[in-house]
Parts: sequence; C-alpha cells; structure tokens
Amino acid sequence: MPTSPPAPSQRRASGRRVFLPTLLLGVVVVAWSGFWWYASTRVQSEWSRFVVRQAELGRQIRCADQSFGGYPFRLEVRCTNPQVTSTRPGQSFDVHLADLGAVAQVYQPNKVILEAKGPLTVVDGEGEGATVTANWASAEASMGIWTSGPSNADIVIKGLDANATRAGQATSLVAGANVEAHIRLAVGANAAPGAYDVVAKADAGSMPPLDRMLGGPEPLSGEFQATVTQIDLQPRPMRERLRAWAADGGSLQIVLAQLNRGPSSVKAAGTVALDDGGHPAGDLTVALAGINEMSGSLQQAGLASGRLVGLMGVGLSMLGKPTNIDGKTAVEVPVRLANGKVSIGSFPAGRLPSLF
Repeated sequence: MPTSPPAPSQRRASGRRVFLPTLLLGVVVVAWSGFWWYASTRVQSEWSRFVVRQAELGRQIRCADQSFGGYPFRLEVRCTNPQVTSTRPGQSFDVHLADLGAVAQVYQPNKVILEAKGPLTVVDGEGEGATVTANWASAEASMGIWTSGPSNADIVIKGLDANATRAGQATSLVAGANVEAHIRLAVGANAAPGAYDVVAKADAGSMPPLDRMLGGPEPLSGEFQATVTQIDLQPRPMRERLRAWAADGGSLQIVLAQLNRGPSSVKAAGTVALDDGGHPAGDLTVALAGINEMSGSLQQAGLASGRLVGLMGVGLSMLGKPTNIDGKTAVEVPVRLANGKVSIGSFPAGRLPSLF
C-alpha cells in the first residue's frame, strides 16, 4: 500500500526541529566569538598599557615577535625573545629570555599562568658588566589578580643551573636546584589589608662558591614560612618601599626559616621589622645543629680563628639550651636585633646595616 506524503504542517514542524537548534547554535557561537574578541582586545590593551607604564619608569620591554590568540576558550599572549632594558640610575641592566607565554581561561581571566623557556641572561649595566646566565628544565608561575590587586602568586622552577661571568671568567653559581614559592593573602588571625602569607622551599645539589668557601661540596636545602604585613604594591624604588613599609609599621613574622647543609642546620623563628634608621629590629629564637662541623668549615675557609671556633662551641652551649632539629642535636639561643646591633643573649655579636 503506497505511503502518503507528510502533510505540510508535519514538514514545517520537522524543518523547525532542524532549523531552530542550528540557529541557536549559530547565535551562541557568534555571541561567544564576540565575547572572546572583546576579552582578547582588553588583554592587548592592558598589555600595551603595561609596556607604556614600564617605559615611563625607565624599563623598555621588547619582543622579537608578539602574538595574541587562544580562541575559543583561552586568552594567550606569547612574546618570543623578550628583552627588558632598564636605564634607571643605579639600576641599569639588560635581561634576555628565549620565550615567555601567558595563558588565562576566557571564563577565568583573573588567573594567569606564565611559562618561561631559557636560557635567561642578565647583563649588569653598571661597573664591569657582569653577566648571569640561567637555564632550567621547567619554569612556571601563576597569579590571581582582582580589582584590589594580586591575591596569590606561585612559582615553581625545576632543574635550575646558573653561571656568572665577570671579566671574562665564568663561575658556576648553582647546579641542579629546585625552587618553589607561594604567596597568598593572609587568612585567619593574620588576615589584614596588605598582609600576605609566604611559603618557599629550595634545594640544590651544589653551590660551588659556597662549597669552595666551606671546604667541599654538600647538598643544600631550605624552607621559609612567614607572614608579611603592610605590603604596598605601588611601583617604587626598593629603598623607598622599605622606608614606607617601616613607617606603616610593617613586620615579617617568621614561623620557620631553616637552612640545611650536610650535617649542619640553622633554624629560626620570630618577628623582624625596621626601625626609624632602616636597621632590622626584633627578637628571634635561633637553633643550630652541627656546630662543630659548622665551626670547622668556617676555620678551614679562614673565616674564623681556632680561638673563635672554640669560643663559639663553648659560648653557644652556655648561652643556649639543648634542643634538636629534625632529630639532630642542637642548641637554641635568643637573638635580639636592636639599635643597629645584633646580640646573642646579652652578648654583642655584630652590627646591622641600614636598608634605607
């Protein structure tokens, strides 16, 4: 029995079922493309403003090739062979990098991920024009930015090697190092405007300058945890920044600062600020493990006499109390920073420089 053709009303309904979803998809694609184009244009505008602002501050930023992309879900900026040249008085330098890329998701533009490819070369424009060259297996950073300013930043570098060249002579600075640092707006009891929590860790297979000074290669590792208050992110020279930080009552509240090298360890905690003269001021609790090994290395390097080494061992034991660092026998001593001087207990141990 022959099949009758569909009625006109059925054909129209069938056509609408195909046409309307296609139309809706087309509208969504056009709207999304417009949104991406707007966001990408904003990124380019902000980048241009940043470059102009840096130029006004005496830092020229150039790219051998610059591109913007990432459609449809990402916003990407890539700068090939970037160069930064500073002509600021007393801060003259040139920085060269192989490649730098920044990526943000179009639906989360306030979180930016950076990836850098080495080598990195820094040429000092002052004096003899010393050059530092660094390379790494990987280097990534991320930053969260809100209207009030950065909320967090992270950096992770693996397999870092660095060398310095001065007067034609090259010196290895560090080999096989891994570095990570994390900064967040302070939370909990430390939460306040301008307060940030800081955590950093680093380890290195060797640091040749230090190894030569202390008589032989030893693996090195360190950890730092602290809260810093009254941070002002306005661009300004470091000395002015530190002066303003002191005037605002800023402080560095150290939860843990630890350095390990071979059998020796140093561990500190306490609070440090800057006084009106720019000198560090505060009280620390410092623990030392491997004092004999540490003293022996200082004596071998010619940094301490045999008499001073003997006094160090006996004096620290008398001034401090027994403790341990990660299971290693240690001595804990109080350290005070005041009036441009450092004291261990009630005994003077040296002078402190002014930072501004």
